[in-house]
Amino acid sequence: MFLQSTLCRFTTKLFQSRCGTLLAIRPYHEVTGDIITPSQVRGIDHLRDPRLNKGLAFTLEERQTLGIHGLQPARCKSQEEQLKLCEISVNRYENPLNKYLYLSDLHDRNERLFFRFLSENIEDLMPIVYTPTVGLACQRFGLIYRRPHGLFVTYNDRGHVFDVIKNWPESDVRAICVTDGERILGLGDLGANGMGIPVGKMALYTALAGIKPHQCLPIMVDVGTNNINLLEDPLYIGLRQKRVVGQEYDDFIDEFMEAVVRRYGQNTLIQFEDFGNHNAFRFLEKYRNNYCTFNDDIQGTAGVAVAGFYASQRLTQKSLQDNIFLFAGSGGAAIGIADLTVKAMVLDGLHIEEAYNQIFMVDDQGLLTTSRNLDAHQAVKYVKDMPPMSSLAEIVGVLKPSILIGASATGGIFTPEILRMMADNNERPVIFALSNPNIKAECTAEDAYKHTDGRVIFSSGSPFPPVTMGEKTFHPGQGNNAYIFPGIALSVICTGTHHIPEEMFLIAAQELAKFVQISDIERGSLYPPLNTIRDVSMNIAIAVTQCAYDRGLGSTYPEPQDKRKWLESNLYNYNYESSMPTTWAWPRMPYVKTRELQQISVNEKEENN
Repeated sequence: MFLQSTLCRFTTKLFQSRCGTLLAIRPYHEVTGDIITPSQVRGIDHLRDPRLNKGLAFTLEERQTLGIHGLQPARCKSQEEQLKLCEISVNRYENPLNKYLYLSDLHDRNERLFFRFLSENIEDLMPIVYTPTVGLACQRFGLIYRRPHGLFVTYNDRGHVFDVIKNWPESDVRAICVTDGERILGLGDLGANGMGIPVGKMALYTALAGIKPHQCLPIMVDVGTNNINLLEDPLYIGLRQKRVVGQEYDDFIDEFMEAVVRRYGQNTLIQFEDFGNHNAFRFLEKYRNNYCTFNDDIQGTAGVAVAGFYASQRLTQKSLQDNIFLFAGSGGAAIGIADLTVKAMVLDGLHIEEAYNQIFMVDDQGLLTTSRNLDAHQAVKYVKDMPPMSSLAEIVGVLKPSILIGASATGGIFTPEILRMMADNNERPVIFALSNPNIKAECTAEDAYKHTDGRVIFSSGSPFPPVTMGEKTFHPGQGNNAYIFPGIALSVICTGTHHIPEEMFLIAAQELAKFVQISDIERGSLYPPLNTIRDVSMNIAIAVTQCAYDRGLGSTYPEPQDKRKWLESNLYNYNYESSMPTTWAWPRMPYVKTRELQQISVNEKEENN
């Protein structure tokens, strides 16, 4: 305590003597946000903090100055050399979950190296840090949990949610991804184990859009679980109780939303992730005009799917309004895609009622028709006045859709018979099997190409390996939400947008489709390669930024004229910076040498005498 107070007095005196005025000084040993003052962190603490640690990349001068000389072997490595070692290390593991654990450990040790490695190898590593491996990680979360990457807010914290959120050490959070774990991917209710999803999403915010990691906060709202296996699992880390429902649940979520805004401001982006369908739509409608929020399962999925529809037009030579859409599934993803598709068709000049008439939906009981009691169903606007049909094969045979979209989380329902019917009815059938992970996909890429004689225009929610048909090899594209949400989030954060209209997701879909090259389509993909996704995110961010200012939604003024340059100036830099404490974050000043501190101490004593 004496050392701490002495250092604070020394630095205060130094500021007074060099700057002529007394400026606020950050608390001792606080390493948060963008403002990191390495001179306040010395010795082994510098190696233990992932924000400051550079591994063996510390130079000899840095090691001596920071008090870590001798704590590391003599070899000094560049970040490029470290990246090669990361590649060697991760490739040693055959099990994807082990690769996930290695990357998680790297994140805990060296933040900049982790994000650079992820960003520059996104095509290989995205399936590890997110779908499909993250699903396995969530299922075994109690076994692999090591240290916090986000906040756990439980129902037992009701009345004190704000106090819990204050415990997060960052004060400059701009984006939050929150889940209650009820519908994790296609795996169902995983309770608190679902924390792996917002952690993965926030990592992609940084890796794919350059959003600063300290501005991102994953949160698990733990209200219990109805998964009996988890409740009986001794390794389960969440509340051991059935899910809280009804008004008590709604009041708790209300308190959470109010606490977030109270702590971080009204423009804080809140992304809802993997909530049950019965809650996802309610919360989107309830909060979208009062908070800066969106639901990725509904709106992000819609954006990437509609982008695929746009790109498919180059092969089908049809406009959107010339298609018949059939959705296998009537949950959040299906309705989100359908709603955005309607907006796209209306933008093309079709009347809204005509657009609704071209979209059909099927659930586990069959076609949504007026003969069924669906008044309270979110998909009621897609109900048709037709005879009931329960078999998907029968429905495909009668309706003859040109675009078949799977969002059912039911693996294999696009049978060979259905795939052949799609090929018989269309020269170039469009089939999207969007459910994930792979075991939940409505069909595999191989089956889609095989049973349509290679004529299918295919996309999936999870990655599938290439498929060879005769002399041609197809590389099916993955309709991953990661093409959409990072770019929108970057724009929303930088512009201080206070509400996110559906128009922004349609703009994002259009920008993504523009980025697709003929070479991508020829190889069988409706999406650009994943290794271009940072460029895609930037293009989306630029277009959405323009929309924000045109609509009067942005609150960062003045409006930047060169939006690309302005957005780039806000990006996270994952390259190492000098760890020499030669400057303070503000104001700029020379490094405080020991002799100067001693002189200040002498002067202070003379003044006191």
